[in-house]
Amino acid sequence: MPSRFEDGLGYLVHHLMYAFRQLLSEQCAESGYAITSDELAVLMITAQGQGETGLKQTDIAATLAKDKAVITRLVNSLLKKGLVIRAMDSQDRRAVRVSLSAAGTDAVAHLRPQLEQLLRKIYQDVDQHEFDTTRDVLTRILNNVSSA
Repeated sequence: MPSRFEDGLGYLVHHLMYAFRQLLSEQCAESGYAITSDELAVLMITAQGQGETGLKQTDIAATLAKDKAVITRLVNSLLKKGLVIRAMDSQDRRAVRVSLSAAGTDAVAHLRPQLEQLLRKIYQDVDQHEFDTTRDVLTRILNNVSSA
């Protein structure tokens, strides 16, 4: 175990996420989309799971490990930018569903290849075994934190 705070995995993961968010926001801006990395995450999660009726905001919140209020703010921002559509769930009026607008679908189609290229560059010197091991270790630590 690390003897100094800054040698811990939490510290490193925090800095990694900060740098990664900055890079994603810059990539989006350079591509003509003034969205944050968190807004990008909502777009991508929605694109992956929306189906015909959209994706529940609570599912987006669970996937991104963010509270409902944060997701509501992100969805409101994306709504103002014309990238998503929000509607009441037809079976549960308390639930709100989010789906991509036509502009949101275009944004995802434009950004996804660039993001895939960026991820290949970021992971360029990490082989599959190292990636899998790191993911497994971080998942175990996350599970330990959740059960503590």
